[in-house]
Amino acid sequence: MGDVYRELPHQRNVRPVTGSRHLADHPARSAIRLPEGTWGANGDFSMWLGPETAWTWERMWPLEQAFWDVAGEALTQPAARPVLAQAVRSLLLTQSSDWQFIISTGAVVDYAVRRFTQHCLETEKLVAALTSGSGTSLEAGQQLTAELEQRDHLFPDVLPALAAALSGSRSLVLS
Repeated sequence: MGDVYRELPHQRNVRPVTGSRHLADHPARSAIRLPEGTWGANGDFSMWLGPETAWTWERMWPLEQAFWDVAGEALTQPAARPVLAQAVRSLLLTQSSDWQFIISTGAVVDYAVRRFTQHCLETEKLVAALTSGSGTSLEAGQQLTAELEQRDHLFPDVLPALAAALSGSRSLVLS
């Protein structure tokens, strides 16, 4: 790629621009509507939402709602933030579309079911620890967080993105 950019000054008819600059200089004359589609089998969404995966969505949707119900309040409590961050990670791992895809292919279904279920259970426990009156203490959530961070510590800076999502702002900073 470096060779291409080094050669550009010698080319009179070629100039590098960003995609947004090109679109600003050459606005679209018409719009197109792309049909729904996917790279999965059949070119539709059946790999992700079919009879063999419907149970995953029925389990995930209430879990997502429970997470969003506690996230705003938990974000305001410094002691709850590590648990909230791990709940985000666990929820994201639950939401990975690969679980449904793997189940639909029929290959290593037991692995996908086990991992999906594991992430659901962990997310449920973390959300419960953030929910007052749930019977699960914040301390139990902090202990689970410490254990899970050893295995699933992806997205270490997830809380600012969560705060921005909750506020509708990209500039919210946690103190």
